[in-house]
Amino acid sequence: MNIEQLIYIVEVAKYSSLSIAAQNLHVTQSTISQSITNFEKELGIKILKRSRGHGAVPTNEGRIILKLAYEVQKKLDEIKETANLLTSTELGELKITSLPGLMTFLVKAIAVFRHDYPHVNLEVAEKSGSTVIEDVRQHKTDFGLITYSTDLNVNMEGIAFEALIEGKQKVYVSKHSPLAFLGTITPHDILDQTLVTYKGEFMQYFVKDFFNKYKPLKILFTSNNMDGVLQAVRENLAITFAPDFVMKNYPHVINGEIIQVDLVNHPTVNISLGLVRSENKHLSAFANKYIHYLKTEMIKS
Repeated sequence: MNIEQLIYIVEVAKYSSLSIAAQNLHVTQSTISQSITNFEKELGIKILKRSRGHGAVPTNEGRIILKLAYEVQKKLDEIKETANLLTSTELGELKITSLPGLMTFLVKAIAVFRHDYPHVNLEVAEKSGSTVIEDVRQHKTDFGLITYSTDLNVNMEGIAFEALIEGKQKVYVSKHSPLAFLGTITPHDILDQTLVTYKGEFMQYFVKDFFNKYKPLKILFTSNNMDGVLQAVRENLAITFAPDFVMKNYPHVINGEIIQVDLVNHPTVNISLGLVRSENKHLSAFANKYIHYLKTEMIKS
């Protein structure tokens, strides 16, 4: 068994074609064919079923071997990139896509990362949750940072989610609102209130479910601009719902102009802040280093 054999079967399985694999790897088709045949003889199992009409399709046993081969290839890529990281002074690139409201977490990690890896260019974009996931799926970004709930009907095919912080949905009101002094709020305490909401998938799901369970509230406006949402709350024009881990880093919450109040007598909504990455894309050494710093900063906060 050798590394080339593993690389060959992974590439052939990826495209179901020996000819495409040979072209991509800059070797002859016969080289790949003979290598796979020798590999199968060595293991004593058939990995790929080859035919002219259907190309090269993994057998049931082959799928198990291919999964392990993918993992080995990822480790090899990590070794190469880590070596390059340790010896290279060339510019690297790291792209991150995040929901709005999570920049505080990202910036703290960027400050530490930048100190150790000044030659890496970082690009951070704020987008909706579904767009973050789609960018990750299409490899337009290295990884994303989103809020996620299993209650949401979100297509996560090909996406790995790693929860970093577990949170709760809270009610946020102005310090001048009578609700600020209640300590806890029931749904019936706020049915006469005006609501301002952030335009995100999870928030829209939560609000719709809340309205269905009780009754619709008056809505001041809905926006994907979090600063505008917070201004409306701070000026006591409306209240809002939000996950606690998102809001705790905003200055208006920190200085007490906006008050967090627990929502009780309402079904618990499980929501997590976490990373999304593609299941079939190897993360660069830069990305893994940054994620390490991000997790460290989140533990501190």
